[in-house]
Amino acid sequence: MLELENRVSEITGLAMVAKETDEADDNMSTSPVDEEENIQVAWKKSINRLKRLTAKDHLKIHTALVEAIAAARKAQDTVVVNELKHALVEYHPQAAGLCKTEALKVLEDHGDYEEDSDDEDDDEDDNEIEAEQGNEEQETEESGIASCLMVEAMILNSSLDGEADVSRSEWISAVKKTKTVSKMAAYVSAFYHKALAKVEKMDEEHSALIDVMGAWGKSSASRNKKSSQVVSEPSEVWANVSFSDEFCLVKVENWPWWPARKCVPKDDDLTSKLESLGRILVSLVGERGSLRIVKTDDLAPFSEDLPGEEDLSNQTREVRNQLDDAMDVARRVVRGNEKKQSKGKKTPIKSIK
Repeated sequence: MLELENRVSEITGLAMVAKETDEADDNMSTSPVDEEENIQVAWKKSINRLKRLTAKDHLKIHTALVEAIAAARKAQDTVVVNELKHALVEYHPQAAGLCKTEALKVLEDHGDYEEDSDDEDDDEDDNEIEAEQGNEEQETEESGIASCLMVEAMILNSSLDGEADVSRSEWISAVKKTKTVSKMAAYVSAFYHKALAKVEKMDEEHSALIDVMGAWGKSSASRNKKSSQVVSEPSEVWANVSFSDEFCLVKVENWPWWPARKCVPKDDDLTSKLESLGRILVSLVGERGSLRIVKTDDLAPFSEDLPGEEDLSNQTREVRNQLDDAMDVARRVVRGNEKKQSKGKKTPIKSIK
């Protein structure tokens, strides 16, 4: 089952996402000192927000804790990750006070957090969270369904890309340690349902790619005719590709410029068709495996900063945070690749006979 899970992880692109994250973590030392310091205290800032919340603000508490776990993982602080995960297990929509207390205790045990002027924006951020998740809160209250899960239950569903609070590696470890048929059956069933959904999505995205390329080909052949129609681009596609080490910035729909990794189709015919249509396949940093098909005119060389002075004020807090994380990962991976290349170019010292 582990081999099958690994195969699904590779063909859906999730393995590359995990590798990308690992490469970014491995090259943490290539980041500026102030950036490293910010990464180390990011989880503390998220937990510190809990001091201004009450137990009734359960969605904000859950969001802050999940963000803190992600930040602690980025800082490679496994001790804090485990302690925060333990606090998250105590979460319950109708009784989030214990979860908040446990999380604040973790913060206190690790030196607490000293607020600065930038934290004044947190209240506005919390209001955005409340507005974006208002419907979810209403549905939860009406249904009365508790979202608190035991650690084992969370691990059960963490294969392939993992979950917000449990990683894929924990699922692999749990499968290897399983000694009963009933427990293994539960892991197989959970993996099957998760893998089936991803493979079906992959099949739909591949069909969307073939369909849109056929439509573009017909439109291109009749571009001199008035009857030619504009073909809309699918948001996500799938193809069997090799992920290159070349990063770029892409402009997709109404999203801001985004870091991406160029992808090379393993099918030569698909490569030729894409080139003739002036398109390229890319994997957006931060997305969970899906590919995007973009015009070559919408690509820019990767740089530490976004092209121009793009106004991000019209983007939601979630999009801005995702873009910051994506740029952070891309910067560190690119710096790591450059470091490897510079070492490879060094002339070896000849031995003296």
